Amino acid sequence: MKFVRFIMRNAAMLNVPKHIDYYAKFSPSPLSMKQFLDFGSTNACEKTSFAFIRQELPVRLSNSLKEINLLPDQLILTQSVQLVRSWFVQSLIDILEFQDKSPNDPRVLEDFVEALVTIRNRHNDVVPTMAQGVIEYRDAFGADPVTCQNIQYFLDRFYMNRISIRMLINQHTLIFDGTTNPGHPSSIGCIDSCCDVTDVIRDAYECAKMLCEQNYLGSPELELAEINAKDKSQPIEISYVPSHLFHMVFELFKVDMVLYFRFTWIEEIIIDCKCIFFYVSPSLECNEGYC
Repeated sequence: MKFVRFIMRNAAMLNVPKHIDYYAKFSPSPLSMKQFLDFGSTNACEKTSFAFIRQELPVRLSNSLKEINLLPDQLILTQSVQLVRSWFVQSLIDILEFQDKSPNDPRVLEDFVEALVTIRNRHNDVVPTMAQGVIEYRDAFGADPVTCQNIQYFLDRFYMNRISIRMLINQHTLIFDGTTNPGHPSSIGCIDSCCDVTDVIRDAYECAKMLCEQNYLGSPELELAEINAKDKSQPIEISYVPSHLFHMVFELFKVDMVLYFRFTWIEEIIIDCKCIFFYVSPSLECNEGYC
């Protein structure tokens, strides 16, 4: 049995370049937050999701692999980038195993969810590992401004594609995995249809504050104001992925707090972090600063 698996695995590896070339010819399907919400709340069909994801993930994985292959040779050959590439290749192989399987078989649907969870966990360390590869490359070979700009352009696209892949995986596993309990009754997969922006911003501030106090033995206070242009008497609630909003605001607070201590040490003044956000359908805007 092990020998058969070994033969099948080697055969799959030999066909990987062909599969990458084929699926990379297609562009990823554009998906809006509204489409995710509509599908998850009204007509969520596991078979439909299965059929879509087994075609969409190979496209997104293959496009990422193609872009990795366009990096400088010395960067591709670093141990870290090779490891990231191997993760994407293995994930592509895992998904392709379901191309000819029937969604009418409940066991196939269960195996598909398990495969998606495995893929998601496999890719947990993609960001720091890819960053380590870039550091290894720069330490060994240096980098001119043009190369640095090209690498940054690649990283922006690569990480955005990774977010979209995890979004697809999370939506399917959270909606159709019966063992998963949504953390909020308004949650549709990983999307909170009534995401309280104030709570998320305060959580992000508290985490950034704790980190700041560990490094600088102090932190600025937060002045938070929200303006709901649609209804000033109501708090701002949006349909969004809370973790995505949290990480964006958290990074903003981290940068602002570093600037805070640079200004206070140089100018010997005390300033607070002011965050003003306002909602005007269908956009949310956030302004940060000090006063």
